[in-house]
Amino acid sequence: MDKMQEFWYCVASQEELPLYKGNEINSDVCENLISLIDHYKVRLSTGISLENFLSEELLNRPHIINDLRLLLGISDKRLYLDLTFIFNRAVLPSGKRLANEPRHNLIKHTTSFFINQLKNSENKAFFSKVVSDYFIEKGIDSIINIFSAMDKSQITIIFNNLIAPKEIQQKQAKYRGHSAEMAFSKVFYECGVSIFPNKKHINPMGGYDPNVDLKKMSIVSKDTSNRNIHSFDLVIKDDEGNIRILVQSLIHSSDPGQYGVNKSDETIEIKRLINEYNIKNEDKPVYLMGSVDGVGFSENPNGTIARMINVFDDFFQMNTLFKIGLFLQKLGFINNIKGIKFDTGYFDDSAIVYFNDTYLMPANVENLTYDEKDYSNYLVAGNAKLIFK
Repeated sequence: MDKMQEFWYCVASQEELPLYKGNEINSDVCENLISLIDHYKVRLSTGISLENFLSEELLNRPHIINDLRLLLGISDKRLYLDLTFIFNRAVLPSGKRLANEPRHNLIKHTTSFFINQLKNSENKAFFSKVVSDYFIEKGIDSIINIFSAMDKSQITIIFNNLIAPKEIQQKQAKYRGHSAEMAFSKVFYECGVSIFPNKKHINPMGGYDPNVDLKKMSIVSKDTSNRNIHSFDLVIKDDEGNIRILVQSLIHSSDPGQYGVNKSDETIEIKRLINEYNIKNEDKPVYLMGSVDGVGFSENPNGTIARMINVFDDFFQMNTLFKIGLFLQKLGFINNIKGIKFDTGYFDDSAIVYFNDTYLMPANVENLTYDEKDYSNYLVAGNAKLIFK
Protein backbone atom coordinates (compact mmCIF):
# COMPACT_ATOMS: atom_id res chain seq x y z
CA MET A 1 0.00 0.00 0.00
CA ASP A 2 1.32 3.47 -0.92
CA LYS A 3 0.11 6.86 0.30
CA MET A 4 -2.58 7.25 -2.37
CA GLN A 5 -3.87 3.76 -1.68
CA GLU A 6 -3.89 4.58 2.02
CA PHE A 7 -5.88 7.74 1.29
CA TRP A 8 -8.58 5.92 -0.66
CA TYR A 9 -8.66 2.99 1.77
CA CYS A 10 -9.38 5.36 4.67
CA VAL A 11 -11.33 8.11 2.89
CA ALA A 12 -14.43 9.26 4.75
CA SER A 13 -17.86 9.37 3.19
CA GLN A 14 -19.91 12.53 3.64
CA GLU A 15 -21.77 10.88 6.52
CA GLU A 16 -18.48 10.00 8.25
CA LEU A 17 -17.40 13.64 8.24
CA PRO A 18 -18.90 14.97 11.49
CA LEU A 19 -21.01 18.10 11.71
CA TYR A 20 -20.05 20.73 14.27
CA LYS A 21 -23.37 22.61 14.50
CA GLY A 22 -25.69 24.73 12.42
CA ASN A 23 -27.14 21.81 10.46
CA GLU A 24 -30.63 22.37 11.80
CA ILE A 25 -33.20 24.98 10.90
CA ASN A 26 -35.19 26.41 13.78
CA SER A 27 -38.71 24.95 13.84
CA ASP A 28 -40.03 28.52 14.11
CA VAL A 29 -39.06 29.07 10.48
CA CYS A 30 -41.79 26.74 9.23
CA GLU A 31 -44.31 28.36 11.57
CA ASN A 32 -43.24 31.79 10.31
CA LEU A 33 -43.83 30.71 6.72
CA ILE A 34 -47.25 29.30 7.56
CA SER A 35 -48.14 32.51 9.39
CA LEU A 36 -46.96 34.56 6.40
CA ILE A 37 -49.07 32.54 3.97
CA ASP A 38 -52.15 32.71 6.22
CA HIS A 39 -51.74 36.48 6.51
CA TYR A 40 -51.32 36.76 2.75
CA LYS A 41 -54.61 34.95 2.14
CA VAL A 42 -56.40 37.37 4.47
CA ARG A 43 -54.80 40.46 2.92
CA LEU A 44 -55.37 39.15 -0.61
CA SER A 45 -59.12 39.35 -0.01
CA THR A 46 -58.73 43.12 0.48
CA GLY A 47 -57.26 43.51 -3.00
CA ILE A 48 -53.67 44.22 -1.94
CA SER A 49 -50.98 43.48 -4.49
CA LEU A 50 -48.26 40.96 -3.70
CA GLU A 51 -45.62 43.69 -3.99
CA ASN A 52 -47.32 45.87 -1.39
CA PHE A 53 -47.99 42.89 0.86
CA LEU A 54 -44.34 41.86 0.83
CA SER A 55 -43.24 45.45 1.43
CA GLU A 56 -45.51 45.67 4.47
CA GLU A 57 -44.25 42.37 5.86
CA LEU A 58 -40.61 43.33 5.35
CA LEU A 59 -41.16 46.58 7.23
CA ASN A 60 -43.14 44.98 10.03
CA ARG A 61 -40.92 41.89 10.34
CA PRO A 62 -37.57 42.55 8.64
CA HIS A 63 -36.17 39.14 9.62
CA ILE A 64 -38.74 37.51 7.35
CA ILE A 65 -36.32 38.25 4.52
CA ASN A 66 -34.61 34.98 5.50
CA ASP A 67 -37.87 33.01 5.38
CA LEU A 68 -38.71 34.38 1.94
CA ARG A 69 -35.37 33.32 0.51
CA LEU A 70 -35.97 29.79 1.83
CA LEU A 71 -39.21 29.58 -0.15
CA LEU A 72 -37.19 30.32 -3.28
CA GLY A 73 -34.29 28.01 -2.43
CA ILE A 74 -31.86 30.94 -2.35
CA SER A 75 -28.80 30.61 -0.14
CA ASP A 76 -27.91 33.34 2.33
CA LYS A 77 -24.78 34.20 0.32
CA ARG A 78 -26.72 34.40 -2.96
CA LEU A 79 -29.25 36.70 -1.29
CA TYR A 80 -26.80 39.18 0.16
CA LEU A 81 -24.65 39.28 -2.98
CA ASP A 82 -27.73 39.95 -5.13
CA LEU A 83 -28.96 42.64 -2.74
CA THR A 84 -25.48 44.15 -2.51
CA PHE A 85 -25.56 44.76 -6.26
CA ILE A 86 -29.16 46.00 -6.31
CA PHE A 87 -28.57 48.27 -3.30
CA ASN A 88 -25.50 49.77 -4.96
CA ARG A 89 -27.42 50.54 -8.17
CA ALA A 90 -30.78 51.70 -6.72
CA VAL A 91 -31.82 55.34 -7.17
CA LEU A 92 -34.46 57.08 -5.04
CA PRO A 93 -37.38 58.98 -6.68
CA SER A 94 -35.50 62.18 -5.81
CA GLY A 95 -32.64 61.06 -8.03
CA LYS A 96 -30.34 60.48 -5.07
CA ARG A 97 -28.56 57.14 -4.77
CA LEU A 98 -29.98 54.75 -2.17
CA ALA A 99 -26.54 53.56 -1.09
CA ASN A 100 -24.15 55.89 0.64
CA GLU A 101 -21.35 54.60 -1.55
CA PRO A 102 -20.26 55.28 -5.15
CA ARG A 103 -21.26 52.97 -7.97
CA HIS A 104 -17.61 52.41 -8.83
CA ASN A 105 -16.93 51.02 -5.35
CA LEU A 106 -19.17 47.99 -4.82
CA ILE A 107 -19.08 47.06 -1.12
CA LYS A 108 -20.36 43.68 0.03
CA HIS A 109 -23.05 43.79 2.71
CA THR A 110 -24.38 40.81 4.68
CA THR A 111 -28.03 39.95 5.21
CA SER A 112 -27.95 41.50 8.69
CA PHE A 113 -27.05 44.84 7.06
CA PHE A 114 -30.16 44.71 4.88
CA ILE A 115 -32.33 43.72 7.84
CA ASN A 116 -31.04 46.81 9.64
CA GLN A 117 -31.84 48.91 6.58
CA LEU A 118 -35.44 47.68 6.76
CA LYS A 119 -35.53 48.57 10.45
CA ASN A 120 -33.72 51.87 10.70
CA SER A 121 -33.03 53.51 7.35
CA GLU A 122 -34.84 56.76 6.56
CA ASN A 123 -35.46 55.19 3.15
CA LYS A 124 -36.72 51.87 4.51
CA ALA A 125 -40.10 52.15 2.75
CA PHE A 126 -38.39 52.52 -0.62
CA PHE A 127 -35.91 49.77 0.17
CA SER A 128 -38.70 47.38 1.19
CA LYS A 129 -40.16 47.78 -2.31
CA VAL A 130 -36.73 47.13 -3.82
CA VAL A 131 -36.47 43.87 -1.88
CA SER A 132 -40.08 42.99 -2.66
CA ASP A 133 -39.42 43.45 -6.39
CA TYR A 134 -36.33 41.23 -6.07
CA PHE A 135 -38.37 38.35 -4.65
CA ILE A 136 -41.11 38.81 -7.24
CA GLU A 137 -38.55 38.70 -10.06
CA LYS A 138 -37.30 35.44 -8.56
CA GLY A 139 -40.80 33.97 -8.91
CA ILE A 140 -42.17 34.10 -5.38
CA ASP A 141 -45.66 34.90 -6.69
CA SER A 142 -46.10 31.40 -8.16
CA ILE A 143 -44.70 29.73 -5.06
CA ILE A 144 -46.72 31.68 -2.51
CA ASN A 145 -49.93 31.13 -4.52
CA ILE A 146 -49.30 27.38 -4.61
CA PHE A 147 -48.67 27.30 -0.87
CA SER A 148 -51.81 29.38 -0.29
CA ALA A 149 -53.88 26.50 -1.66
CA MET A 150 -52.41 24.04 0.88
CA ASP A 151 -53.25 23.36 4.49
CA LYS A 152 -50.75 23.56 7.34
CA SER A 153 -49.89 19.85 7.34
CA GLN A 154 -49.11 19.85 3.61
CA ILE A 155 -46.88 22.92 3.93
CA THR A 156 -45.04 21.32 6.86
CA ILE A 157 -44.38 18.13 4.87
CA ILE A 158 -42.98 20.08 1.91
CA PHE A 159 -40.87 22.28 4.19
CA ASN A 160 -39.36 19.35 6.08
CA ASN A 161 -38.67 17.25 2.98
CA LEU A 162 -37.79 19.78 0.29
CA ILE A 163 -37.00 23.23 1.65
CA ALA A 164 -35.11 22.48 4.88
CA PRO A 165 -32.85 19.74 3.42
CA LYS A 166 -31.65 22.07 0.65
CA GLU A 167 -30.77 24.78 3.17
CA ILE A 168 -29.00 22.25 5.37
CA GLN A 169 -27.01 20.88 2.43
CA GLN A 170 -25.78 24.39 1.60
CA LYS A 171 -24.41 24.73 5.13
CA GLN A 172 -23.00 21.26 5.61
CA ALA A 173 -19.73 21.61 3.67
CA LYS A 174 -18.71 24.54 5.85
CA TYR A 175 -19.71 22.87 9.11
CA ARG A 176 -18.13 19.54 8.21
CA GLY A 177 -14.84 21.33 7.60
CA HIS A 178 -15.02 23.07 10.97
CA SER A 179 -15.94 19.83 12.71
CA ALA A 180 -12.93 18.08 11.20
CA GLU A 181 -10.73 20.89 12.51
CA MET A 182 -12.16 20.47 15.99
CA ALA A 183 -11.63 16.70 15.86
CA PHE A 184 -7.97 16.82 14.88
CA SER A 185 -7.27 19.78 17.19
CA LYS A 186 -8.56 17.69 20.08
CA VAL A 187 -6.10 14.89 19.28
CA PHE A 188 -3.17 17.32 19.23
CA TYR A 189 -4.37 18.84 22.50
CA GLU A 190 -4.94 15.50 24.25
CA CYS A 191 -1.49 14.32 23.17
CA GLY A 192 -0.06 17.20 25.18
CA VAL A 193 1.29 19.71 22.66
CA SER A 194 0.63 23.45 22.50
CA ILE A 195 -1.95 24.36 19.86
CA PHE A 196 -2.90 27.70 18.33
CA PRO A 197 -5.65 28.85 18.28
CA ASN A 198 -5.61 27.43 21.80
CA LYS A 199 -9.37 26.81 21.98
CA LYS A 200 -9.84 25.22 18.57
CA HIS A 201 -10.41 21.79 20.12
CA ILE A 202 -13.47 23.29 21.85
CA ASN A 203 -14.70 25.93 19.41
CA PRO A 204 -13.37 25.65 15.85
CA MET A 205 -15.28 28.77 14.78
CA GLY A 206 -14.07 30.90 17.69
CA GLY A 207 -11.50 32.90 15.75
CA TYR A 208 -9.60 33.46 12.54
CA ASP A 209 -7.17 30.93 11.12
CA PRO A 210 -3.62 32.03 11.97
CA ASN A 211 -1.57 33.66 9.22
CA VAL A 212 2.09 32.68 9.21
CA ASP A 213 5.01 34.48 7.60
CA LEU A 214 6.97 31.48 6.34
CA LYS A 215 10.18 33.49 5.96
CA LYS A 216 10.18 34.59 9.59
CA MET A 217 8.08 31.65 10.82
CA SER A 218 5.91 33.87 12.97
CA ILE A 219 2.17 34.49 13.28
CA VAL A 220 1.28 37.81 11.66
CA SER A 221 -1.69 39.80 10.42
CA LYS A 222 -3.22 38.86 7.09
CA ASP A 223 -1.49 40.49 4.13
CA THR A 224 -2.54 39.23 0.71
CA SER A 225 0.22 41.27 -0.95
CA ASN A 226 2.92 39.28 0.87
CA ARG A 227 3.37 35.93 -0.88
CA ASN A 228 5.30 34.57 2.09
CA ILE A 229 2.21 34.76 4.30
CA HIS A 230 -0.24 31.87 4.27
CA SER A 231 -3.11 30.88 6.54
CA PHE A 232 -3.25 27.56 8.38
CA ASP A 233 -5.94 25.78 10.31
CA LEU A 234 -3.73 24.92 13.27
CA VAL A 235 -0.24 25.80 14.47
CA ILE A 236 1.77 23.64 16.87
CA LYS A 237 4.47 25.30 18.97
CA ASP A 238 7.23 23.78 21.07
CA ASP A 239 7.85 24.58 24.74
CA GLU A 240 9.91 27.61 23.75
CA GLY A 241 7.12 29.07 21.63
CA ASN A 242 8.68 28.19 18.27
CA ILE A 243 6.38 27.16 15.44
CA ARG A 244 7.11 23.52 14.67
CA ILE A 245 4.08 22.09 12.87
CA LEU A 246 1.67 23.78 10.46
CA VAL A 247 -1.61 22.03 9.67
CA GLN A 248 -3.48 22.62 6.44
CA SER A 249 -7.01 21.20 6.28
CA LEU A 250 -8.65 20.31 2.96
CA ILE A 251 -11.95 18.45 3.33
CA HIS A 252 -13.96 17.90 0.16
CA SER A 253 -17.17 15.87 0.32
CA SER A 254 -18.05 17.12 -3.18
CA ASP A 255 -16.15 18.29 -6.26
CA PRO A 256 -13.37 20.66 -5.11
CA GLY A 257 -13.27 22.21 -8.57
CA GLN A 258 -10.75 24.90 -9.40
CA TYR A 259 -10.48 25.73 -5.70
CA GLY A 260 -8.97 22.31 -5.05
CA VAL A 261 -6.44 22.75 -7.85
CA ASN A 262 -5.46 26.17 -6.51
CA LYS A 263 -5.06 24.81 -2.99
CA SER A 264 -2.78 22.03 -4.22
CA ASP A 265 -0.65 24.69 -5.94
CA GLU A 266 -0.58 26.65 -2.69
CA THR A 267 0.45 23.56 -0.72
CA ILE A 268 3.42 23.01 -3.03
CA GLU A 269 4.46 26.65 -2.63
CA ILE A 270 4.04 26.48 1.16
CA LYS A 271 6.28 23.44 1.36
CA ARG A 272 8.90 25.16 -0.79
CA LEU A 273 8.99 28.11 1.61
CA ILE A 274 9.16 25.79 4.63
CA ASN A 275 12.08 23.91 3.08
CA GLU A 276 13.92 27.19 2.53
CA TYR A 277 13.36 28.12 6.17
CA ASN A 278 14.49 24.71 7.41
CA ILE A 279 17.80 24.94 5.54
CA LYS A 280 18.65 27.96 7.70
CA ASN A 281 17.10 26.55 10.88
CA GLU A 282 18.14 22.90 11.03
CA ASP A 283 17.90 22.78 14.84
CA LYS A 284 14.21 23.79 14.85
CA PRO A 285 12.71 22.47 11.59
CA VAL A 286 9.08 23.10 10.75
CA TYR A 287 6.80 20.34 9.46
CA LEU A 288 3.70 20.52 7.26
CA MET A 289 0.82 18.19 8.05
CA GLY A 290 -2.29 17.78 5.96
CA SER A 291 -5.81 17.02 7.06
CA VAL A 292 -7.10 15.75 3.72
CA ASP A 293 -10.30 13.81 3.30
CA GLY A 294 -13.51 13.38 1.35
CA VAL A 295 -14.73 11.51 -1.71
CA GLY A 296 -14.87 14.82 -3.60
CA PHE A 297 -11.19 14.37 -4.40
CA SER A 298 -12.20 11.54 -6.73
CA GLU A 299 -13.51 14.15 -9.20
CA ASN A 300 -9.98 15.29 -10.07
CA PRO A 301 -7.43 13.29 -8.07
CA ASN A 302 -4.49 14.00 -10.36
CA GLY A 303 -5.05 17.75 -10.16
CA THR A 304 -5.59 17.81 -6.40
CA ILE A 305 -4.81 15.10 -3.85
CA ALA A 306 -2.21 13.23 -5.93
CA ARG A 307 -0.21 16.44 -6.34
CA MET A 308 -0.11 17.33 -2.66
CA ILE A 309 -0.15 14.07 -0.71
CA ASN A 310 3.60 13.53 -1.02
CA VAL A 311 4.31 17.18 -0.27
CA PHE A 312 3.05 16.86 3.31
CA ASP A 313 5.47 15.55 5.90
CA ASP A 314 2.51 13.47 6.95
CA PHE A 315 -1.24 13.50 6.45
CA PHE A 316 -4.24 12.20 8.35
CA GLN A 317 -7.93 11.64 7.76
CA MET A 318 -10.96 11.39 10.02
CA ASN A 319 -10.52 7.64 10.14
CA THR A 320 -6.77 7.88 10.85
CA LEU A 321 -6.55 10.66 13.44
CA PHE A 322 -4.32 8.34 15.47
CA LYS A 323 -1.53 9.18 13.01
CA ILE A 324 -1.24 12.58 14.70
CA GLY A 325 0.02 10.97 17.90
CA LEU A 326 2.39 8.73 15.98
CA PHE A 327 3.87 11.66 14.07
CA LEU A 328 4.36 13.67 17.26
CA GLN A 329 6.09 10.78 18.98
CA LYS A 330 8.27 9.89 15.99
CA LEU A 331 9.63 13.44 15.94
CA GLY A 332 10.13 13.57 19.69
CA PHE A 333 7.49 16.15 20.56
CA ILE A 334 5.90 13.64 22.93
CA ASN A 335 6.83 10.28 24.44
CA ASN A 336 3.62 9.22 26.14
CA ILE A 337 2.07 6.76 23.68
CA LYS A 338 2.49 3.09 24.51
CA GLY A 339 0.53 1.51 21.71
CA ILE A 340 -2.48 1.43 19.41
CA LYS A 341 -5.56 -0.74 19.22
CA PHE A 342 -6.97 -0.78 15.70
CA ASP A 343 -10.67 -1.24 15.01
CA THR A 344 -10.62 -4.60 13.25
CA GLY A 345 -14.10 -3.94 11.92
CA TYR A 346 -12.61 -1.15 9.83
CA PHE A 347 -9.00 -2.18 9.18
CA ASP A 348 -8.27 -5.62 7.73
CA ASP A 349 -5.11 -7.54 8.63
CA SER A 350 -3.10 -6.28 5.66
CA ALA A 351 -3.95 -2.67 6.47
CA ILE A 352 -2.93 -3.16 10.10
CA VAL A 353 0.42 -4.61 8.96
CA TYR A 354 0.91 -1.61 6.66
CA PHE A 355 0.19 0.93 9.42
CA ASN A 356 2.35 -0.97 11.89
CA ASP A 357 5.35 -1.08 9.56
CA THR A 358 4.92 2.44 8.16
CA TYR A 359 3.87 4.44 11.21
CA LEU A 360 3.96 2.51 14.50
CA MET A 361 7.47 1.09 14.37
CA PRO A 362 9.22 4.40 13.47
CA ALA A 363 7.43 6.00 16.45
CA ASN A 364 8.35 3.15 18.82
CA VAL A 365 4.66 2.39 19.39
CA GLU A 366 3.31 -1.12 19.96
CA ASN A 367 0.48 -2.72 18.04
CA LEU A 368 -1.86 -3.73 20.87
CA THR A 369 -4.79 -4.64 18.64
CA TYR A 370 -4.85 -8.25 19.75
CA ASP A 371 -3.81 -7.58 23.35
CA GLU A 372 -6.69 -8.63 25.60
CA LYS A 373 -5.62 -6.32 28.42
CA ASP A 374 -8.17 -3.62 29.27
CA TYR A 375 -6.38 -0.27 29.04
CA SER A 376 -8.07 2.65 30.77
CA ASN A 377 -5.85 5.54 29.66
CA TYR A 378 -6.63 5.94 25.98
CA LEU A 379 -7.96 8.33 23.36
CA VAL A 380 -10.23 7.30 20.51
CA ALA A 381 -8.64 8.86 17.44
CA GLY A 382 -10.38 7.86 14.24
CA ASN A 383 -10.84 4.10 13.98
CA ALA A 384 -8.20 3.26 16.56
CA LYS A 385 -7.34 3.94 20.19
CA LEU A 386 -4.14 5.67 21.22
CA ILE A 387 -3.05 3.89 24.40
CA PHE A 388 -1.11 6.21 26.70
CA LYS A 389 1.60 5.10 29.11
